[in-house]
Amino acid sequence: MRRALVLALSIGLLLISGVATFWFGEAGSSKFLAAACGRIGLVMAALWMAWPSLRRPASWLPPGVAIIGVGVLAVLAAQPRLIVVAIPAIGTLIVVGSIIRVMKG
Repeated sequence: MRRALVLALSIGLLLISGVATFWFGEAGSSKFLAAACGRIGLVMAALWMAWPSLRRPASWLPPGVAIIGVGVLAVLAAQPRLIVVAIPAIGTLIVVGSIIRVMKG
């Protein structure tokens, strides 16, 4: 189910990218929308292709790490200049998630 959802999301984002490129033209915001949706759609397509090999490592990671990683990949695909903020943010979220998991028991 999740793999099919990732594929549908990827196709949808790539279609939005194509429509924004050809329908709205070269306006500033539509150009950004097309680029961001295209990049995130490609990341989701890569995630869909790699899904079978990602299932095994995801079982030993804390539950939120995989979702945090995909979210950070989407942010970096939309705006690559945010890598300076995204890398420390993912580290902080993983540490906080691990601490919460240990405190729960």
